[in-house]
Amino acid sequence: MGDQAQSGWDRRLTKQRLELVATVILAVAALATTFSGYQASLWDGIQSTDYSKASALRTEAAQKHTEANQLRLADLSVFESYLEAQAIGADELARFYRVRFREEFEIAFNAWESLQPRTNPDAPPSPLAMPDYQLAVEQQARDLTARAESTFAAGQDANSYSDAFTLATLFFAAVLFFAAVSERFSHRPYRAVLLGIAALGLIGGAIITASQPLTTG
Repeated sequence: MGDQAQSGWDRRLTKQRLELVATVILAVAALATTFSGYQASLWDGIQSTDYSKASALRTEAAQKHTEANQLRLADLSVFESYLEAQAIGADELARFYRVRFREEFEIAFNAWESLQPRTNPDAPPSPLAMPDYQLAVEQQARDLTARAESTFAAGQDANSYSDAFTLATLFFAAVLFFAAVSERFSHRPYRAVLLGIAALGLIGGAIITASQPLTTG
């Protein structure tokens, strides 16, 4: 009788321990599921914001590129008119076009003239081919494009973080399932196996969560 009583006590104690383990795992998994889901949601929002910003920056960069091309065509048109006026000896008309050179073109034109292009075959065909010909709006377009690429890359990083936290959430959901199902079994080995699987899932989800950066949005 004493051995039977001791055996019954051991079974009850083991059952209580398994129930305690299951309760702890369920509690931790529930909190971890909420936390990882929250982080996934925040990173998803950051991703959407970054993609929207990158799109807006690309649009602005395209507008700047268009503006730069328009300025380049305008400079070329005025320059060609200037040369034509010079060619026919219309000095007054040539001066008319000359004073209408834009500042950015004026710098390149002076540098081009210093090369004596009329007699120097090595001179560029026009001031637009000179390295001195720099359009501020074109540099702005390049800067905007670089910012767009950087912002898009940040959005991709945010997307990967969101995916990782979502994966962790799935791990924790599986933990909740196995820990809850273990309560349905009275056979201790079955319960122990299910709780072991749940514990492994909890560790796996925790490792994934710990390896990702956290955000407050």
